[in-house]
Amino acid sequence: MGKFHTLLVPLKRKLFFEGFLQKLIGFWLAASILGLAVTLLSKIIFLPDVILIILGIFMLAFLLAAGYAIAKRPDFRKAAAAADALGGQERMITTLELLQKQEPSSMEKMAIADGMKIGSQTNFSKAYRVGIPKRLLQWIALFLILTMATGFLPSPREEKAEIYAKAKLVQIEKVIKDVEKDEALSAEEKKLLQKEMKALSKELKRAPSREAGETAVQKAQQEMKQLEKDSVSKDLKKLAQEFAKEELTAPLSEAAEKGDAKAIEQAIAKLQEQMKKLTEEQLSALGKQMGAAAAQMSDADLAKALEQLAEALENGEISSKLLEQLQQQMTSQSLENAELRKALQNANQALGDARGEKPQQGQGQGQGQGQGQGAGQGQGAGQGQGAGQGQGQGGAGQGGNGRGSGHIEGEEIFTRKAADKAGYNTQVSGTKNEGGDSSITQQKTIGEDGERLPYEQVFHSYQNDAIKALDEQNTPFGMRQLVSDYFSTLER
Repeated sequence: MGKFHTLLVPLKRKLFFEGFLQKLIGFWLAASILGLAVTLLSKIIFLPDVILIILGIFMLAFLLAAGYAIAKRPDFRKAAAAADALGGQERMITTLELLQKQEPSSMEKMAIADGMKIGSQTNFSKAYRVGIPKRLLQWIALFLILTMATGFLPSPREEKAEIYAKAKLVQIEKVIKDVEKDEALSAEEKKLLQKEMKALSKELKRAPSREAGETAVQKAQQEMKQLEKDSVSKDLKKLAQEFAKEELTAPLSEAAEKGDAKAIEQAIAKLQEQMKKLTEEQLSALGKQMGAAAAQMSDADLAKALEQLAEALENGEISSKLLEQLQQQMTSQSLENAELRKALQNANQALGDARGEKPQQGQGQGQGQGQGQGAGQGQGAGQGQGAGQGQGQGGAGQGGNGRGSGHIEGEEIFTRKAADKAGYNTQVSGTKNEGGDSSITQQKTIGEDGERLPYEQVFHSYQNDAIKALDEQNTPFGMRQLVSDYFSTLER
C-alpha cells in the first residue's frame, strides 16, 4: 500500500493546489468587491488607512481559502480516480481497493501488479492540467481596476488636515531621529519618547480635520508634560507641595515641581532677599515650614539641609551658607531624569514651533485698560498686529500684541477670596427710551470678602492657579508658554 501511495502523492499534491487556487480566486473575487465598496465609502466619509483595510481583506480571504483547502484536501481515492481519467483505465482505483484486502487472490495479485506497473510508467502529475476559473480572474481584474480608479476621486478629508498632518509628521520624524542620536538618554527613555511620537503619528494620519489633528497634538503635548512631572524625584515633588502652601516659597515650589536647577537657584536667591525684610516671627514661621518639609524627605542629605535651615530660621538667623546647602541638595535631586525632561521639553517645543499656518498679518493698534484680577490694577497699552480696541486683563490689551506696564511698587491687591467681589455694587446705565429717560440697574454681587495685601504676597497664588488650570486642560504648549512668560514679565 505504501509504495502505491507514493506513486499517487505527486498527483494528490497537484489536486490540493488546484483546490486551493480555485477557492482563493473565489474568495479574492469577494474581497475585490468588498474592497471596491470600502473605497467608495471612503469617498463619502473619511476612513483612515483605507489601503491597509483592503490589504487586510485580501489577507483574510487568503487565510480562508487556505483553511478551506486544507479541510477539503483530496484523499488517495480521489487521486486514483484522477489518474484513471488520465489513462489509468480504472486500473488505479481497482489497485487501491485490492490493496486494502488482507489476503488477495492470485488474480487480484496480478491486477495489483498491473496497476503498480502502469503507475510507475506513467507520470500522472505531469499529465494533469490544473483548472483555473479564468472568468473569475477577469472579474477580479475589473473590480481592482475600478477600485484604483475610485481612489483618484476627491477624499472627504479636509485639505487643511492633510497639510497640517504632513507638516507635523515631518517634524515628528525629526524628533525621533534627534532622540535616537541623543547619547545622554538611556534605551528605555528613547523607547518611551519614540512610542509617544509614533502614537501621535498614527493619530495625525487618522485625523479627518485640522481641528482633530490639533487636538491630537495637544493631547500628546499634555501627556509629555505629565511625563516631565512624573520624572521629577519624589522628594522634590513633596517639597513643591509644602512650599506651595505659602506665597513666600511659591517660586521655589514651582522650581522644585519642574526639577529645574536654574530655576531653583534663582528662587533660592530671591527667597534670601525677601527673608531680609521678614520679622523674627515671620522667620520662625518659615523655619517651621522648612522643618515640616524635612520630615517628609527620604534623602538624608536633603532632610539634613532643611533641618539645619529650619533651626537657624526659628532662631531668627538668616544663613547664606545654609541656603546654599539647600540649593545644592535640591539641585542634586533635580539631576534625576534631567536628560529625559530636557528631551521631552525639546519635543514639546518642536511640535509647538511648527503648529501650522501663519496668522494673517494686518496693521493696527490695540489698547487695553483692565483691572487685573490676575496682577493688580493698572493700565497697559500694547502695540501690535491686529485691529480693534478692547479691554484686557492685568494691562494686556486685546487687539494688539504687547504687554502692560506692570504693577506699581508697594501697591496692594485683593487676595483670591475676592474673586466673586463680595460687597461690591455693580451699576449699569441704561439707554434713553422714547420718553427721554435713562434707566439704571444696580446689583450687589455675592461672595466672600477678600483682603488687600502687598502685590508680592499675592502674585504667585494667581500665577499658580493660572498655570494649574492650563495644565489640567488640553491647552496648546505654546499657549501655556505665553501665559508663563506673561507672569514672568509681571514679576520683574
